[in-house]
Amino acid sequence: MISYYKTIFQGKLDFGTETTYDKVLKMAIHRLETYYKNETIIQEDHFDSENFTLVIPRTVSQLTDKIYRNSVDLIEYLAQFALSGQVGCWMVENNVILDYTIVEPKSDKMVVRNFRKGKKLSLLEGKEEDAIKILSKAIKKYNKHSQAYERRGHVNMILKSYEDAMYDYSKAIRLDNNNADALVGRARLYIRDSEFEKAIEDLDLATKKSIALQPIYWTARRLKGDCHFKLNQFQKAEFDYRLFTKRRFEENNVNFLWRKHCLFQYGLVLMELEEYEKALDAITKSLNIEKGHILTSVADQLVKRGLAKKKSGSKGFLSDWKEAADLGSKMAATLLQEK
Repeated sequence: MISYYKTIFQGKLDFGTETTYDKVLKMAIHRLETYYKNETIIQEDHFDSENFTLVIPRTVSQLTDKIYRNSVDLIEYLAQFALSGQVGCWMVENNVILDYTIVEPKSDKMVVRNFRKGKKLSLLEGKEEDAIKILSKAIKKYNKHSQAYERRGHVNMILKSYEDAMYDYSKAIRLDNNNADALVGRARLYIRDSEFEKAIEDLDLATKKSIALQPIYWTARRLKGDCHFKLNQFQKAEFDYRLFTKRRFEENNVNFLWRKHCLFQYGLVLMELEEYEKALDAITKSLNIEKGHILTSVADQLVKRGLAKKKSGSKGFLSDWKEAADLGSKMAATLLQEK
């Protein structure tokens, strides 16, 4: 019996010149017909002769393991001729990832080598200046490299060169409006300047250009919830926080440590929506997480949980406020006097 699996493909590869593109197209057609017998998701109309690219829009299918492997194999083969781009490939069964491959160019071409080196350096503390230099070399060689602009934008933001970061992120998005990392990066800059509406536009687009199997999707979802909260758009914030807090993250996922923050924020939103029992549950779960990011003090969390307890008719709010007061909370001290 042949088994079928849910598969997702999305991305593009840039070949840079007409000469390389024509050669790649001929090889791809030949391989499709003779080697793969057309048993892949790649079709001739995925090739864009105007921009010299292979473009795979988000493609969700039920495929056999063989067709999935054929597709990944062909994409990896074509990637060796590309200058930039990436294609994500996933095979999933019952929400469990069976296979996950991000295909990027890995050739000896100078553009590719510089980008790969710069990308590694961009992740190392203290190597920011070196990363800028190497990524700039890649961009100089091929100025349509969306991923190189995004990585340079990331490093510029670390260096607090915010104008340069804005230029790089915006350029990356113009070159590839599916670049979710660049969209989230630019949104962070908007958030820094309190331009929350602009940030929400980028973050909303980032959730549409990525998929829920990618960490960047949930980073965008979390930041969008924060922006809605800042704008007092509590119903919209509730939606984003609810999705985030229901998601299970592995410990190696960058979003794992943000559960504490989102649960607390979710609780605050639910308080605004007068759903006090749910708010109490969310804030308590946040407090019970020992390790995680949180943008407020334990004392403030205890004050808010005490309020949720009181509003929901639960016991224990005075003990929360007393503990918060002992931690130095002036608000808790005031609430105890007014009880």
